[in-house]
Amino acid sequence: MRFPFVVTEQDTRPPVLGFDPSAPGYGTHLPFYLILQRCGLAWHAFLMSLRGFDDSVIVPHLSADFLAEVHVGLIEIEVVPTQVGTTSFTLRCTMLQHEQQVARVDVVLVSFDYQGGSKTPLTDVQRAQLLELNT
Repeated sequence: MRFPFVVTEQDTRPPVLGFDPSAPGYGTHLPFYLILQRCGLAWHAFLMSLRGFDDSVIVPHLSADFLAEVHVGLIEIEVVPTQVGTTSFTLRCTMLQHEQQVARVDVVLVSFDYQGGSKTPLTDVQRAQLLELNT
């Protein structure tokens, strides 16, 4: 599934202590932490579009490849499951701008019971949906 976002001029100039906004390279592209934030919003939307999922997941691991600068304008984030286990699964978030890959983030999510403080098995419905969309 693809999720659209718009990068604005303001997004490329977040207030960061200790950085001079007139320095070369500052303010011309989306900072890495905002790329990760947009991917988080996309995988959350992805999960909320499936039956049986809610916010009961934790992120024990993620890896990111920043392939090109992300500039002002439309971006799309494609989210697909790449691995499905019994309590965890991996989603790949591929960020595209002008149909070119600009970032790729793999996030491992674990189904988690916040009250009990422990991981929980994915339901049969959750696993089936993720496996159906698995690449």
